[in-house]
Amino acid sequence: MGLEIFILLAIVTAAFVLFIGGWLRVDLVGLMVLSALALTGLVTPQEALAGFSSPAVVTVWALFILSAGLTRTGIAHQLGQPLQRFARGSEITLMIVLMVFASLLSALINTVTVAAILLPSTMELARRSGRSPSRLLMPLALGCLLGGPFTSISTPPNILVTDALRNAGLEPFAIFDFTPITAAIVLGGIFFMVVAGRHLLPDRSEDADSGSHKALGTSYQLDTHIFTTRIPKGSALNGRTLTESRLGSALYLTVLAIQRKGVLILAPGPNHVLESEDILIVHGSPDHLQRLHASQHLDLASPDLVQNLVSDHLHLAEAIVAEGSSLVGTTLADSGLRRKHGIHVLALHTPDQGEIKALRYHRLAPGDRLTVQGDNTCLEALSGEGFITDFRFLTEDEVKAVPQDRIGLLPVRVPQGSVLAGHDLIESRLGNAFGLTVAGILRKQEQIWMPSPHEKIQAGDLLVLQGSSRDLAVLEGLHDLEITKQSARMSAELESQQIGVTEVLLSPRTTLAGRTLASLMFRERYGISVLAIWRKGRAFRTGLQDMPLQFGDALLVYGQRRNLEALARDPDFLVLDETAAQAPRLEKARIAVAIMLAVILGAILGLVPIAIAALAGATLMVLAGCLSMEEAYRAIEWKVVFLIAAMLPLGAAIENTGTAQMGASALITAVGDMGPRWVVFALFTVTVLATQIIPTAALVVLMTPVALSTAGTLGISPHLLMMTVAISASSSFASPLSHPAHLLVMGPGGYRFMDYVKVGVPITILSLLISVGLLPILWPPYP
Repeated sequence: MGLEIFILLAIVTAAFVLFIGGWLRVDLVGLMVLSALALTGLVTPQEALAGFSSPAVVTVWALFILSAGLTRTGIAHQLGQPLQRFARGSEITLMIVLMVFASLLSALINTVTVAAILLPSTMELARRSGRSPSRLLMPLALGCLLGGPFTSISTPPNILVTDALRNAGLEPFAIFDFTPITAAIVLGGIFFMVVAGRHLLPDRSEDADSGSHKALGTSYQLDTHIFTTRIPKGSALNGRTLTESRLGSALYLTVLAIQRKGVLILAPGPNHVLESEDILIVHGSPDHLQRLHASQHLDLASPDLVQNLVSDHLHLAEAIVAEGSSLVGTTLADSGLRRKHGIHVLALHTPDQGEIKALRYHRLAPGDRLTVQGDNTCLEALSGEGFITDFRFLTEDEVKAVPQDRIGLLPVRVPQGSVLAGHDLIESRLGNAFGLTVAGILRKQEQIWMPSPHEKIQAGDLLVLQGSSRDLAVLEGLHDLEITKQSARMSAELESQQIGVTEVLLSPRTTLAGRTLASLMFRERYGISVLAIWRKGRAFRTGLQDMPLQFGDALLVYGQRRNLEALARDPDFLVLDETAAQAPRLEKARIAVAIMLAVILGAILGLVPIAIAALAGATLMVLAGCLSMEEAYRAIEWKVVFLIAAMLPLGAAIENTGTAQMGASALITAVGDMGPRWVVFALFTVTVLATQIIPTAALVVLMTPVALSTAGTLGISPHLLMMTVAISASSSFASPLSHPAHLLVMGPGGYRFMDYVKVGVPITILSLLISVGLLPILWPPYP
């Protein structure tokens, strides 16, 4: 053995050890191999760098951009939608449809991209069919891998062997030369999964992660704070908007989705109208809803019980905020009128704006006219404080003219065991959150009128609530709600092509520190909901609207991706996950389809080389606005590109040193006299075993020189052996480490290493047998 061959084998052995051990990134190992080959003189500098300009490398990275263009324009999502029609079918039907669909799609789009595209649809399919995702996600990955080699441009092995034939001066494979053998393997794989493979799949749901929600879900404990509630028939909430329902302001609940007659409406807006029998998927603390549940915490009473008492004890008056008053510049909450003086403000008019609807946020100014309510003692004391002027009691006629929607009565009794007992009025959320006022508390023989916000509620208290009839009806409607379902998998269903959840930070240059979400009118301004605020190592979910923002706060937000995209452009915020804040460019969908079809047709008809067609198509995707240049760069799997480019010179080194001839000689010695089928069997076996642990691109680069040399020595068709290398290199079924598509579904499916071995090994053997049987027929060894 010559010194050059010894050095080459040492480099290859070291690379194998590093690939298998996984201590270094595979692209870094590839660059180490490239450097070693160049420094030892096994390849010339031109040969060492030739990989970066190789048509195979250009084709691979251009296809990544083309796939990203389909994804960003919504085409990829639309391709997955037909799967939902089969949700009611049997498991066999679901498996066949999923694998056929994935394999056909993999013929057009990068295999990993197809798995990523169909993963959300498959999760939805599992949910709607009532099955564990582990029953469907591995068939999805296998369908992608089985169908990947359908065309000469759909997988890196196909591209590499086609390029190797061209470089050897032979006729390259046409775009559909791979289709017959791939179709046979796909049919065989689907048959196996239906007959036997499905019995080897685990039925596992508890170990499954929720895909893109995993990191956020862990930090914010989303799964434990998402539940459903149903609006019963005849509910007072029927016909109310989400804003009018007070679910957010009163119960700190965010409605993430509404399920209505089998249709899931994600991220409904504040003006979305509720209907009876709607199922609301909400985020928040279940405790707040339980506090209002009818059978446990509140008993409604007739207004007649308290009507006369209220008329006798509470009176109405009017006053104007004086110049220099201590009330100037304060809100009603800060003014202390209720807390210190026992006075409730029913209405507020300003000289220039007239009546103010949002009393809570208005800052008082001189000349503001207040309509107030309280007992005579408190009202007369208020008139002598000096910070108001023109105080007077309303006449009987003026009292009758006050809109009843401000002074309607609803008495509620706090039963024994209620969670409200022991909490003060602020904590009860019965006041400002509903637009209601606790006008009085009747406690045994005691009557407390206009109680302090800090008054503790006791079991047996009769609370006299006062406000509009609509708000009183809403309270009654919320009174009837109860939790119907709480599932750890529910959060995985709440994202779609148009709806997303992500985390945003206050930027270093923000002007919002110290301000509240309420004062910013965050929901109205951005059209998205804040589910939680992460501060000092913990997540806050209640009282978010009134919590002053601080530097370092992280906000978990949910809503339309186009609104998240607008938030990302606001200099006050930093969006941590840019992909979540990308709305699909649906208006560019037809252009993206046209470009992809042009690329495929150009390659099929032989009008231009596939590398040029893909490069031109990727360029057009950016020029047409289907995706930006930055998005194009992010779409490229640079690790794959560098690995292929760095490992391609290894083929030249194998040729230059005669190692290919040595490998061919060993193969010929072992099976050469036994016929072409045994050569195919041996070459397939060696390649498929290696592909479970060695990156596919690196392996193909190693095996193509051996295949060509063996073909030349035995005088059999090089196309037969090169096809064998391509198909066997794509048969990476038996290990989760063998292909990114396996890793993509491993978490959501809750799979373990041996799950892949149990299902993948039989399919690999089946692929071997089909290839040995059919390839010599499709590609006769002695043309």
